[in-house]
Amino acid sequence: MERQAPRLGAGVALALLAAALLGGRLGEGDLIGDPVIYAAVAKSMLVRGDWATQYLAGQPFFDKPPLVVWLAAVAFKVFGVSTWSARLPSVGLGIAACLVLWRLGAFLFDDRVGLAAGAFLALTPGFVRFGSTLLLDTALVLGALAGLLAAAHAFARGGRGLWWAGVWFGVAFLGKGGLALGAPAVLAVLWVATPAARRPPWRTVAAAALAFLVVVLPWYLHETRLWGWRFVHGSVNDVSNKMGGYPGAAVYLRALVTTLPWLPVAALGAWRSWRGAERGDGLRLLTVWTLVAYGFLFAAAKHSPRYLMLLHPALGLWAALALRPLLPAPRALGLWIAAGAGLAWTVMLTWPLPLHPGGTGAAVVALAPVLGPRDAPLAGFRLRHQGTRARFAFYADREDVRTYDDPDALARLGAGTPIVTARRDAPALAAAGRFEEVRRSRDFVAFRVR
Repeated sequence: MERQAPRLGAGVALALLAAALLGGRLGEGDLIGDPVIYAAVAKSMLVRGDWATQYLAGQPFFDKPPLVVWLAAVAFKVFGVSTWSARLPSVGLGIAACLVLWRLGAFLFDDRVGLAAGAFLALTPGFVRFGSTLLLDTALVLGALAGLLAAAHAFARGGRGLWWAGVWFGVAFLGKGGLALGAPAVLAVLWVATPAARRPPWRTVAAAALAFLVVVLPWYLHETRLWGWRFVHGSVNDVSNKMGGYPGAAVYLRALVTTLPWLPVAALGAWRSWRGAERGDGLRLLTVWTLVAYGFLFAAAKHSPRYLMLLHPALGLWAALALRPLLPAPRALGLWIAAGAGLAWTVMLTWPLPLHPGGTGAAVVALAPVLGPRDAPLAGFRLRHQGTRARFAFYADREDVRTYDDPDALARLGAGTPIVTARRDAPALAAAGRFEEVRRSRDFVAFRVR
């Protein structure tokens, strides 16, 4: 009991630190880009009552798996549809990821290393940037870390229970999609890199693979049965469009900037660990994990810093190893983290400048009075981007947003039909002479057919 009390206190301190950095401005600003897409899909789930097939602005949405959208839809149902409830699932998953990294580091090395690594992850700019809004990345990190923790325990027991790693890797895949394959890739490379005498039997790895499929396949088979090759093509495209292409070194260095300030400290930790006499299963797992995680950036075509989300926890562990000789006892370290959490909450609650952008919702809501009945399809001119249509679906409650590229097709919709377009495309409709401008906002202009 005496041992559990300091551990519980340290965990609470770490959770408070992560909560401040990820969720300290939970309801501030608006959702833009990918977050508003996922929010619109989640909102559509509630409107349609269909929790299997995802829809965006009236069309099936096959780009991403559904786990985070499900969680957002549950948050909407419980707390109402809002910016803060949309962000809540991702923030909660991010906090949990920091706690799981703590336990993983404690198992691989010691409690001080794990606790420091969890704090470093919470303080990593890239993790905070993508974990503080409605994105899929914290689901990937949490599932991967839980799977690696299960794998580490299983390797220490001769492979017993390795199937739990497959379960958690399946959760990561349902959360993020193709990029989550980096987690089972770590397990596969680790199995090969482990000396044969200490390597778990191959049947335990097969059990993990089977568990992964048991988690992942039901939803994919259900959607394939409903939509056939249309769904298969959309799902495969989610993976294939991220592969290939190799830009200059500056792209990779720019992605690594999101790991600062811990990257130099992590490099020092790796150098010290390999230069010293330290060897063992923990260092082997961490090395494989780091190489595979960064390797995924080299294999990806889009080269987004978000592709390094699996690398951030590994760098947190390397940084903790670098500072290991300086780290105090777990109880004292927990107190330092608690002090950091208090400071983080103070800054979040008193900092006068916004941390999340605003105005994107207001730019849509301002047009709502002239857009016609909400249950009618909304016609858009050149609204090709999913994020643009998602803004009208989420902020203006338009379940069906259609886009046209031809003004003649819009003119045939009938006199009085409302049409919306981005400000940059408004001159094309104005010049056609068949459309009357009725209202404009910061980002959009509303017309109606004469």
